[in-house]
Amino acid sequence: RMARASRADCAGGRGMPRNEDADGWESLCRGGCSRRHTRNSRPTSSRNRWLTSLLFVLCLASSLPTPTHAQDCVPQSSSAIFMVYQAENPDAVFFSEDGCLAGGGRGNGCCRGSKCAVCEPNTKRSSGGKEMSWNSCLCEPCAPGSAQFRNGMTKCEPCPVGWYTRLAGQTQCDPCPPGTFNGDFGRSTLCDMCPPGTFSLSDVRAYREATTKTYRGVGTVFDPTAGASRCAPCPAGTYQPDSGGRSQEECRECPPGQFSAGGSAACDSCPGGTYQPFARQTSVHACLPCAAGTCSDTEGSEECYQCCPVANLRCDAYLKKAKGFYGLVAWYSNDGEVGRVPTDRREEFLERLCDRGCREYGVVNWCVSGVCK
Repeated sequence: RMARASRADCAGGRGMPRNEDADGWESLCRGGCSRRHTRNSRPTSSRNRWLTSLLFVLCLASSLPTPTHAQDCVPQSSSAIFMVYQAENPDAVFFSEDGCLAGGGRGNGCCRGSKCAVCEPNTKRSSGGKEMSWNSCLCEPCAPGSAQFRNGMTKCEPCPVGWYTRLAGQTQCDPCPPGTFNGDFGRSTLCDMCPPGTFSLSDVRAYREATTKTYRGVGTVFDPTAGASRCAPCPAGTYQPDSGGRSQEECRECPPGQFSAGGSAACDSCPGGTYQPFARQTSVHACLPCAAGTCSDTEGSEECYQCCPVANLRCDAYLKKAKGFYGLVAWYSNDGEVGRVPTDRREEFLERLCDRGCREYGVVNWCVSGVCK
């Protein structure tokens, strides 16, 4: 594909080739547009003069530049052609160190999604002996991991962090889907999954950077869960057991008897001898020690149970019983369960319990009568 010749080029006798065979265009400009040719021709009738004038007007009309539209560019993998600057006619094409720079009468350049990376000079001699020169470049599709949303560019821009594209020739990059992230520029593969204990989180400032400046993500709206360059940790007191967390709302709260620090994939249990009746606790310091006379044999207890004969008073290990033993009338009788006090020794046991409470602890609430003997 070739850029359209300007009126100055045609008037000056310099044709731009439309393809590898430049003779046809050159002869059209030399034969149809040259005023000297028109003057030197000798029409023999008014009909010939009218046809000659019509040919001249049509040639000028065809050489006028057309308005640039979105599609008025060179497609990917095609060669873009640009006019060559000539010192004897400096108004025709502006001088530039880059002979394939779009604008200034040179042409519209490569379409979006591609780049004009290598500008090559070309020379061809027509059958009439005239040497014509032009520059050309191959419109290379942007490589995966990069994009270009403008026409006539010499390079593609790498995808910003939080964005990616797996395909070549793209005009824009895609934001990482919710639950994923990308911390590198120029990502050409799928974004990484957020690990357990985290969720994807982007910020509006990074989104504006990616969509309004160099990269121009078209047709997108800000989504705090998409386009993430990092994964945020779940708050303390919550956890996320799965990969690909998409928002903080997916972080689950730790149940009573457990706790967690920030970014946890699971909650930790309160150790034995402690309990915690509330959910969403943030550290082991939230685990409360069991009161005297109560126990919690297992980790992660929501409450302690009475394990000594009298609540709120400690007792020896041989007196500690399993949950549900004390506090019931049944513990005074012998129903065949190991460890229960036989019915015939009930009075003896109560006397020993009262005596030990008075003697060792100085309390009377172990005595049924409420008085130390």
